[in-house]
Amino acid sequence: MFMLTLAITFLSAADPKLNPRQVAEGYVAAALAGKPVDAVRFAEDGKSPAKPESVKKLREVINANALALPTVLFRDKNGYALAVSEPIKLPKPLPDGTDRGCLLFTLKKSKDGVWLIKDIDVRSVDEAATRVKEAKNAHDDAKEIAPTKS
Repeated sequence: MFMLTLAITFLSAADPKLNPRQVAEGYVAAALAGKPVDAVRFAEDGKSPAKPESVKKLREVINANALALPTVLFRDKNGYALAVSEPIKLPKPLPDGTDRGCLLFTLKKSKDGVWLIKDIDVRSVDEAATRVKEAKNAHDDAKEIAPTKS
């Protein structure tokens, strides 16, 4: 049974039909479930999010059972996507002393058409809002993917 679950997770993570929201949510869900091997399948090889240690650190930073991603923007033309989390209490304050922040997930589309997590940053709530605004301005044809309804 374990191998079947692992095989299904592997196939779904490498599925070119998954949109950036599904990839970011899959990565976060696997990380929060304590399954770094599953999470890294949603990440670009050779990048920090593809390391199990990074997944474990992310789980510590989030320190919750779930994390919403209210904003996900993407542009198919150049394979760029940005997913922004809800504000969370940070385990350590940011350099400016702020103890609340958002996670920013940058995604890129591989040459095989698969969306992958390229980078994860922690930013203040204000800076996250600025990054979303900048992304919308830089990619005026970017589309937003509405949150998944549950």
